[in-house]
Amino acid sequence: MKPYFDRSHDAGCKVTYMAGTVPEALPAAKAGADIIIAQGTEGGGHVGWMASMPLIPMIVDAVAPIPVLAAGGFADGRGLVAALALGAEGILLGTRFLATVESPLHANFKQAIVDSDGHDTQLSEIPHIAAGLVWPGAMTRSRRNRFVERWAGREWALRQGRAEAIARLRAARESGDVDEGPLSMGQDAGLVHDIPRAADIVARIAQEAEEILARKLPRLLAPTG
Repeated sequence: MKPYFDRSHDAGCKVTYMAGTVPEALPAAKAGADIIIAQGTEGGGHVGWMASMPLIPMIVDAVAPIPVLAAGGFADGRGLVAALALGAEGILLGTRFLATVESPLHANFKQAIVDSDGHDTQLSEIPHIAAGLVWPGAMTRSRRNRFVERWAGREWALRQGRAEAIARLRAARESGDVDEGPLSMGQDAGLVHDIPRAADIVARIAQEAEEILARKLPRLLAPTG
């Protein structure tokens, strides 16, 4: 990784690296990453197997003093406060920003996130197989729909008919067919209830976090006895 990180630094860029385990984070820290992103399995897209709650402080301790951002399951001010308590410097949002005015997703996919109760995702290789992608050692968390259910346990058949499958996926994505199109989203979709502007989400999360800290910290820091 170091040659790529060095090229980025030479161009004046900062380097972030997403890790789902401590062994993934350590080489990136050694190679010179400016920020490590600790992503729990709750997140959407490519994820590992460990949940955010234990993963974040483990990576924070392992790569200190490099700053860590928390990802996977964060969508509101409560999550930001929790991430700070776990030692992270902030949160990285994915699913929450998919359901925004600026998001390029079809409106039907945005609404599917809003309608989610957080229990309708699953880890699978099926979207990879259909797209002809090879992502060693990783699964992708996506919305469970007819397409995924049709090929579950029949991945061999999907490989045989991949050309037709990818064409159908692209058509479904363009038409907004949420039952046949792929939608990478995290379990925190259950915390998403509207489709605002991205800037409003940032302001809301900051305000929620400030209110929580203002309410909780005085009691936590109050002298006892």
